[in-house]
Amino acid sequence: MYGLALIAIIAVMGGAIAYIGDKLGTKVGKKKLSIFGLRPKHTSIIVTIVTGILISAATLGLMTAVSWDVRTALFGMEELKAQLVFLNSEVGSKTQELELSRAELETKTAEYTAVSTKVKETVDQLNRSKAELNEVTSERDKASAALAVLQTDYAAARRDLVAYQQNIKSLQATKQELDDRVAGLTTTIDELNTAKTELQSDLDHLNEVATNLKQGLQIAKEGTVVFRTGEVLATTVVEGGNGPEDTAGALGEAIYKTNAMLLDKLNVADKKLEILWVARADFEQAAALIAQTNQEVIVRISAVGNTVYGEPVIGRLELFPNHLIYRKDETVYREVVTMTGEPQQAEETVMAFLQQVNMAAVKKGILPDPIQGTVGSMSGSELFENINKVGRHRGKIELSAVTEQDTYTVGPIRIKIGIKSVP
Repeated sequence: MYGLALIAIIAVMGGAIAYIGDKLGTKVGKKKLSIFGLRPKHTSIIVTIVTGILISAATLGLMTAVSWDVRTALFGMEELKAQLVFLNSEVGSKTQELELSRAELETKTAEYTAVSTKVKETVDQLNRSKAELNEVTSERDKASAALAVLQTDYAAARRDLVAYQQNIKSLQATKQELDDRVAGLTTTIDELNTAKTELQSDLDHLNEVATNLKQGLQIAKEGTVVFRTGEVLATTVVEGGNGPEDTAGALGEAIYKTNAMLLDKLNVADKKLEILWVARADFEQAAALIAQTNQEVIVRISAVGNTVYGEPVIGRLELFPNHLIYRKDETVYREVVTMTGEPQQAEETVMAFLQQVNMAAVKKGILPDPIQGTVGSMSGSELFENINKVGRHRGKIELSAVTEQDTYTVGPIRIKIGIKSVP
């Protein structure tokens, strides 16, 4: 648009120059003016030419002074050409860079796709590893519970071994005494006869015991087992450091009460019958250990073997220090679970949570039942109430087990279950 205007101005200017030059030449010719001694005709031609030159020069000078575009067209063309060449070169360079960038973008896109695939595979593998870890953790917890039971049995076996070793030493001392009596030259016939009688009596007693054992084995095969091996018959706490006599009295009272409880449990009419037998060596050893300590000691009386109805109960004394494990309102265990509303999920969640609470209490030091491995119990109504509370929730909830009272090693542990939603 600007070029058309410039052409129009130049055309008008040319017409004006021609018209003015013609008029001026005509006027000079009519007046017959002469310059430089030229003829009037030639003078008019020169005036016309000079006038056209001056008007053209003045017009171009004015346009050059007024318009930047005219100055650029007259004096900046070479610079514009150089800039155009430079810009074309820059365009070519940027085009090549763009092509290189596109190639790099395609390469990076391919690498990103490969990395995304690798990340997805890694996430899948991580999820599988988490599932395997959960299984291994569950197996480890089961193994820990089994190990605790085995350690308890091992401790009991160690105590039995000590008692048996003491009995062996006593028998060896008796044998040595008999050997000395037989080897002594001053031994009389009466003493020998007495020793013979005692030995015969012991032999008869051993034969009677062997007969009773055979009968007991036969009864065990055919009769009803009322107490299993390792089953806890009674648990009591005895204060230590009270002297041998007082300790023996307290321990004897505990055994007497356990015997009375067994009579009631088995519906035996004769309340004076002694059906609980505890080895004298075990009793004396336990009393000595309790008297030597300055803290409370848990005395647990358990069955040595399976006991059939009608047989005496052979008892074993197990000693454990009694410490404060949990204070009242102390948290035993807590976990966050996600409820989906499935019918059986609430019951399964509560039962699994109680198992975790039991394992946590055993690890902390509460004595578990050697048969069932439990450290406490919960009434059926309380259990169903907690299951119903859990079943009414959806989404993430936090379950917490808090003690209702101070709990010692002897147990049992009483808890209340707290349930709250997790944002």
